[in-house]
Amino acid sequence: MEKRFREYLKHFEKLDYDVLSEEEIQDEKTNLQLKMSVIHQELVRMLVMIMGFLVCFSIFLSAGIGFEKIICDIISAVMGIAAAFMATRYKEISEILKKLDFYVDKLTRL
Repeated sequence: MEKRFREYLKHFEKLDYDVLSEEEIQDEKTNLQLKMSVIHQELVRMLVMIMGFLVCFSIFLSAGIGFEKIICDIISAVMGIAAAFMATRYKEISEILKKLDFYVDKLTRL
């Protein structure tokens, strides 16, 4: 998915804004807003997964500490790593969203 959006960003970098008609600008803006809504939905899904991993992390960590079970400590570490991985992916995708938002502003000013 990220590769597809990076290619879409390259499309906007190569686009010549001076020769676009009003209809082309409106079409590009509509397509861009559609892509942004897809990214927003993906970010919400990622936030739900991050929160789930963090809840599982805290449950297994408290079970590992309270009952002194090593398997709970291992599972909590895995959940923490998964949450950290998802957080880095969230940050990468949010950077793409910021760039797309820049192009929406640029198209709006034309």
